[in-house]
Amino acid sequence: MTAQISEPASGRNGPKEGDAPLLSLRGVSKSFGGVPVLRDIGIEVRRGEVVALLGENGAGKSTLKNILSGLILPDGGEIVLDGERLSGLTAGDVDRHGIGTIHQELSLFGNLSVAENIHMPHLLHRRGLVEWSRLETEARRLLRDELHTDIDPRRAVGDLSLGERQMVEIAKAMRRASSMLILDEPTTCLSLPERERLFAVVHRLRDRGYAIIHITHFLEEVYELADRVLVMRDGVVSDRGTPAEMPRERITRAMVGRELEEMHVEPQPVPAEAPVVLDVHGACDETLVRDVSFCLRAGEILGIGGLMGAGRSELAEVLVGLRPGTGEIALNGTPFAARSPRAAMERGLVLVSEDRRRDQAFLNRSLRENVTAPALAALAPGAVGWLRPRREAAAAGDIARRFGVQPPRTETAMINFSGGNQQKAIIGRWLGRAPKVAILDEPTKGVDIGARAAVHKLVAELAATGVAFLLISSDFPELLALSHRLLVLHQGRLAGVVERAAFDPDRVLSIASTGRLQ
Repeated sequence: MTAQISEPASGRNGPKEGDAPLLSLRGVSKSFGGVPVLRDIGIEVRRGEVVALLGENGAGKSTLKNILSGLILPDGGEIVLDGERLSGLTAGDVDRHGIGTIHQELSLFGNLSVAENIHMPHLLHRRGLVEWSRLETEARRLLRDELHTDIDPRRAVGDLSLGERQMVEIAKAMRRASSMLILDEPTTCLSLPERERLFAVVHRLRDRGYAIIHITHFLEEVYELADRVLVMRDGVVSDRGTPAEMPRERITRAMVGRELEEMHVEPQPVPAEAPVVLDVHGACDETLVRDVSFCLRAGEILGIGGLMGAGRSELAEVLVGLRPGTGEIALNGTPFAARSPRAAMERGLVLVSEDRRRDQAFLNRSLRENVTAPALAALAPGAVGWLRPRREAAAAGDIARRFGVQPPRTETAMINFSGGNQQKAIIGRWLGRAPKVAILDEPTKGVDIGARAAVHKLVAELAATGVAFLLISSDFPELLALSHRLLVLHQGRLAGVVERAAFDPDRVLSIASTGRLQ
């Protein structure tokens, strides 16, 4: 196989009346541990169309995606793929029919190069020897010509940022796809320019006759990309139609089973006498962050914006001691010199990291153990320090309910929850402690619209009680909705500070792109 995206056999532009579906599912079902996850699923996808698949976390979208990717077999039903009737898809079926999948949880090898990851598991070889030069050349062409990114195919994936790793995952899936591409939340860690590049790729593939399933929580992507919409709730298809037939209110009602009031959060003004809780002067690290200074007051939500590679996550890691750094940092007026994650937590500074599954989740431990991990001292009072199971279970159950973890089974291992529910659990772990300063790095990445609204409301409510927030997000509307002020980073430097009264998406994006205050 080569890195050039191939044309599907149909060669047609867009679905036509009477076209046979490329993919049909009839009565597909799946259960785990006796609990139904998919029930009587029936869908069709045609060549040359984009089908948006929506639903809350736990609705069954990921299970359906895994069945179509050949990762798991259904318990019942029939799959018809390009005229072939199957009871389930194997990895061989997926390769043979040219289905590529962009998984929400990245399936990359950190110790291998970008080129090796893109071509896995079919490395280009001649007479049993890998052709390394050809491998790199074709990976570079795919990254450059299709995705318009300059990622070096020789770099180790483990050295890339999360956004760069996402672009590699996209390239890997595109290389395998010859008839269908499945995208599972592909834009959650991409900046606006990267999203636009991906959307252009989706449009080109659709015009070439590819069938595309786009799983997303962002309703604006539905109206920009989709030809048809499928909504799932509780393991069934609860509604379907075209974007023109399905306004936001109808989609939301189909997802959550009720009307959901839009949460246009307006943060309360920060009192002029509010004390400075975090004071940063000349923060630097060894690679990217350069001379960043700012202050944060109690009750303030300070947004941090910038494009991929601007240094937003790296700055957060310097502040909590995850990354070596220099500069003067003070918490509540006291220098915070010997920085470490433990010291930061003890002083009321917490970080909800961007890649929560990799950095902060104990996947083989229960939900209870995950959400109560930082609070064990409080749950085991007294000189002996015995953990009180009932108190721990009650605390875990409270966090699961407050943050909408589904299902709220506290003894279930984290690995058995969907990615979005894992994220809600980790957010609950830290915000449930009512910290003095909370750094939220992409807090709503991969969560559904109901949970997103709940997170926004919770942040505003905690800020009103005096909790200070640093909010990092690639979603500019989210930054502009929640922040009192906005710091814009460009190539590791502070390019400008924008006050709420002067918020403007185009202006913020221009500052982030050029590094100049407009």
